[in-house]
Amino acid sequence: MSVDNPDFWQERYINDNIPWHTKTITPALVNSVDHSVSKKIAILGCGYSKDSIFLANKKHSVYSVDFASKPIEYLTGIKNKYNIDNLNPIECDIFNLPNLYPNFFDIVLEYTCFCAIMPSKRLEYVELVSKILNKNGQFISLFFPIKEREADKDGPPFYVNLEDTLPMFENNFNIIKIDKNVDSIKPRKGFETLVIMNKK
Repeated sequence: MSVDNPDFWQERYINDNIPWHTKTITPALVNSVDHSVSKKIAILGCGYSKDSIFLANKKHSVYSVDFASKPIEYLTGIKNKYNIDNLNPIECDIFNLPNLYPNFFDIVLEYTCFCAIMPSKRLEYVELVSKILNKNGQFISLFFPIKEREADKDGPPFYVNLEDTLPMFENNFNIIKIDKNVDSIKPRKGFETLVIMNKK
């Protein structure tokens, strides 16, 4: 079954075969967001996103997107239980977002979504991020895994070669920060890089 099929991911969630789920917030991402002003933030391929809940509690309008239903049901349950009105779980293929939210978001957050899609769709991913960001929008990405690992040979996650990846964004974005010494959880230390870009 292909990673393009939501059933592939739904089955992984049902079987609790989700090694990408860190069960914690991602400091490198949430600390890169200015919390002094409420932002409209999209989190692509969100999973059981602790970052979604954290950012919503910081008064941002958070749109958590996944096309597997189980994580969206989980986040919807959290939203309803704690009355977090600004948390918006969305069950949707991320590639449909430009039709639903054109020029809408202030920030798009990326973590373990880019490496989960087929590498052949990465340029399409770049285009979709550009289309859903507003004219002052920002893309904050923690790219992973930036080193090849034998366990990832056939993906997912699919290896993210930064030398090949960053030029994909050049037509749509200005890169303003690259940080390879990020605050990573122990198993991922040295395997991820924070990149912040502004939409052109």
